[in-house]
Amino acid sequence: MTSRRWVLGGGAGALVLAGLGYRAWQRGVFSAGTGPAYAPWAAWQGTVGDGARRPLHAAILAANPHDTQPWLFAPTGDTINVFADRARNLGTMDPFRREMHLGLGCATENIVVAARAFGFDTEVAPAAGTLSLSSGPAPVMAAQIQLTPARARPDALYRAIPHRHTNRGAFRPDRAIPAAQLQKLTDLVSSGDVRVAFVSDHGARAELGALMVEATQHIIDDAQMSADSARWFRTGAHEIEAHRDGVTMDTAGLSPAMLLAAKMLPDVDARTADESWLSMTRDMQIPSTPVLGVIFVRDRFDMMQAIGAGRAWQRLHLAATAAGLSAQPVNQPVEMADRNRMLGKADTFGPALSKFIGAPGWDATFCFRMGHADRAAAPSPRRPLDAVTVTKV
Repeated sequence: MTSRRWVLGGGAGALVLAGLGYRAWQRGVFSAGTGPAYAPWAAWQGTVGDGARRPLHAAILAANPHDTQPWLFAPTGDTINVFADRARNLGTMDPFRREMHLGLGCATENIVVAARAFGFDTEVAPAAGTLSLSSGPAPVMAAQIQLTPARARPDALYRAIPHRHTNRGAFRPDRAIPAAQLQKLTDLVSSGDVRVAFVSDHGARAELGALMVEATQHIIDDAQMSADSARWFRTGAHEIEAHRDGVTMDTAGLSPAMLLAAKMLPDVDARTADESWLSMTRDMQIPSTPVLGVIFVRDRFDMMQAIGAGRAWQRLHLAATAAGLSAQPVNQPVEMADRNRMLGKADTFGPALSKFIGAPGWDATFCFRMGHADRAAAPSPRRPLDAVTVTKV
């Protein structure tokens, strides 16, 4: 009887272990950041034979909202046309497609940085126009980039391209970023239509952080915004490989123990996930951050300025990466300003953000956090270049 019990118990244990093993395999517990969905991070330099198409290997690694990768590229001769793939939108999280165009600006900047390293000068002509409410999925022109042969000039920004990742984890509040370093970053991205404001003073940082938390609360209380955000979250290895986009558990900023639990346990409901996001923003991300920041433009609904702001963010994030710093968008206040405009509601977030630049005539379009991270960030999945390259639109 004892022997039989042991056999039965051992068999049950084997089944449990097999089940756990299958669950771990299905959820990618032991294969985070590997597989075809992550191959573009290794192939980011392309080859000389790619010609004008070569910088596009870097373009697809650019920052973009919720890893929606809202771009299409049409390289022809010495010209690269960048299109907004409007079908890949965030719905009410980005009703004017403003963040989409920020992401297109990021891709454009990666093209410029990589092209310079590969021996090309570039001339960027962003598309003119005003961002407006539209549900149309048809792609639209975002920018045209002209390439001219020149001396190859690889630099620190170029070398940072495969290492730049969004870090949603804890930063080191005891490690300040020197004012001189912040000034260099400011000078790197400032132009006539784009300004960055770094907020490191304790009182001002607390005020801006409170705005970020308040906006997060508003978003999770808005059922449509919550749903539009949630549809870009990928929870398992097979889902990641199927879509090769979206926010994954590996990039969510969880501790190793929490990440393991999140992968092995059943998925939580939408409300629990939203409350977790709010808690991480309020209790970990904002308090641990020594520097918050806001990128301003003259008009956040101007397409050219949106592209310019995206280029500035990509350049800023690459420079931060090269300097050993980590960064994360925390753009909930501007998302709520856009949502209020969409609904015709009075908005308090835009005016509250304006005070951090200390000058009239500027419109906040992007908020972020920056510091020294506790842990390195994981890469996000990316679609292959062939999937986003077209001959015509």
